[in-house]
Amino acid sequence: ECRRCGQVRIVARRGAKRTGYYEEEDVKFYIDHQDMFRRIFREKLAFIRRFAPKGTMLDVGAGVGLFLDEARKMGYDVIGFEPSKASVKAAKKEFGIELIPNEFAPTILKRPVDVIVINHVLEHLANPHAVINLCAKTSGGEGTLVIGVPNFDSFMSRIKKGKWQSLIPNQHRWQFTLTTLDQLVVPHGFRRIGVSYENHDRSMHYWWKKPIYAVLDRIALWTGYGEAMLMIYKKV
Repeated sequence: ECRRCGQVRIVARRGAKRTGYYEEEDVKFYIDHQDMFRRIFREKLAFIRRFAPKGTMLDVGAGVGLFLDEARKMGYDVIGFEPSKASVKAAKKEFGIELIPNEFAPTILKRPVDVIVINHVLEHLANPHAVINLCAKTSGGEGTLVIGVPNFDSFMSRIKKGKWQSLIPNQHRWQFTLTTLDQLVVPHGFRRIGVSYENHDRSMHYWWKKPIYAVLDRIALWTGYGEAMLMIYKKV
């Protein structure tokens, strides 16, 4: 944790390899559990629509295209970048969505977009600053930037500490709080206009754990310390 700004970086142990792009088994998990993910994505989109009800939506790191499929149903024109070949193939086969098989590269796009979504991707990237800078260049005049990340300042993070499930040290390079995310994004020409907190889905937990989590999750949301944040920024 940086003593000056508070940003948290996860350092991999010597010799450890970070997990790269989604493979076949990751794709299968999203397809098999798509009902759960669709419900989560619809809730996120309902919040986004309060600030950006229409337009072209770009998803950076679109996975198998479930988020864009739900966005398309809500009337958005959708575009997605996804470097995983397995995910791109599944998006087209399962949902008829043509993703751009590449890292985020704005030069491929022919015009600015209205809404850019980076949902649980930023914490994986080697250089978040560079990606936010690209978003600023890609976003339209008053474009909207949506960022979803785990909340390192969350109630459950403080309770579970090293066992918190969103650490994922072989995948996540960074952990953000409300403050450190603002410090990253605002200097690139954005201002925060909305934030929503959420907790992890508990449907796959043992039955006896669910009542315990129900109480803890309610406290976390009441106090603004949910396990994940969905931040809405507007270009200025």
